[in-house]
Amino acid sequence: MREQSLYWHLALAAFQTGKGNGDLLVKLVKALYLAWYLQQAGFGDAERELYLEAERILDAAAHGANKDIWSIATIDCPPIIRILDLHEQQLLSAPVFAVDEAESRVVRFGKSEKRSPW
Repeated sequence: MREQSLYWHLALAAFQTGKGNGDLLVKLVKALYLAWYLQQAGFGDAERELYLEAERILDAAAHGANKDIWSIATIDCPPIIRILDLHEQQLLSAPVFAVDEAESRVVRFGKSEKRSPW
């Protein structure tokens, strides 16, 4: 779990230096959505607005990628960092079955026509 958390923070650091890529963006988005679904299952607590802000920042990074710009400004990182820290705590406290269910929900969401899980 700690290795995964380190990977997310390194992915964000790569974006801060303009060295992000599609794979790293997918990892950050997946962590965001997993955190949401685990919160919905009773693990952790963050305001919905925090998720919306983190999603807005990651969406902007995805749009920048269309111009081959893979970056997130340092000033925009705190909401993402808060979600990543929350998700790390969730993974420390949630049972495996809850994490598996959250991952299944992310997969189902990814196959849906929905714009976001909230």
